[in-house]
Amino acid sequence: MPGSKSSTSAPEALYALATAAARSVIVVGTAKNAGKTTTFNALRAVAQRRGVAVAVTSIGRDGEPSDALDAEPKPRVRLAPGTLVALPAGLVPRSPALAILERGGESALGTVVFARVVLPTRCEIAGPPTARAMRATIDRLRALGAGPVLVDGAIDRVAPLAGGDDAVILATGAASGATVARVAAAAADAVARLTLPGRDPAREFDEVVHLGGALDARDAEELLANPRDATVVVDDPTRVVVRGALLARLRAAFDLRCERALRVVACTTSPVGRDASLAPRALVEAVARATGLPTFDVVADIAA
Repeated sequence: MPGSKSSTSAPEALYALATAAARSVIVVGTAKNAGKTTTFNALRAVAQRRGVAVAVTSIGRDGEPSDALDAEPKPRVRLAPGTLVALPAGLVPRSPALAILERGGESALGTVVFARVVLPTRCEIAGPPTARAMRATIDRLRALGAGPVLVDGAIDRVAPLAGGDDAVILATGAASGATVARVAAAAADAVARLTLPGRDPAREFDEVVHLGGALDARDAEELLANPRDATVVVDDPTRVVVRGALLARLRAAFDLRCERALRVVACTTSPVGRDASLAPRALVEAVARATGLPTFDVVADIAA
């Protein structure tokens, strides 16, 4: 039943779903303060209760006490002993909490180091700046440990993971809209872009139009001005920057695909935002209906 309770908690169900699909789980958000790090921490907490040593890193920078742009408080990243972590040398805590295992590539905050947590700690995490280096970092964390790799991601920087076997979770909430309907619509729009199908020669039209850069509004209007049976291909879903009705028109008129697809497996919701507080159950159910994906509130313990 949508929104129903069960003997399995929402965080446990989300963890089982995501880790059954892949060894790497990336959480991205539809907006700032959409519950991305809260979801990330919930997954990590489930693993700790199960006695599973996870590995963690971030696309971007996360775990700082307050946001660098608006000074709003942010959820801290708490790491249990046994956790593997990739982070720049400049963010390594000045304590014996981490045991450095090896060093990797460079980042803006220094050399990326791979470490194992030996004492409970809170720290900021960040990953390398390039797509290739981020992919290599995740693969190295996989090799160093047997547990899943959890990545605190960013919706506009998830391209490095396209084409892999990673599972993506989309966090959304009141930060994306002042009403349940608006949040659900924003989630559906994000899912529509991120779940762009990969290429399938058996289903493509004879005419294939490959766009090497972003698919923006001007590209979309030019394509729609000359409708025909054609497959339009972008490198990965993050290259699609058109939204809403224009994206829907484009997908209805053409076979829109990508070279390297992402795998979005679930959504999470956060009902509290700076300007709105929404009904948790109604929000979970609306996002599930709008996206067609399993949806969870990991704080209120609701699933749909």
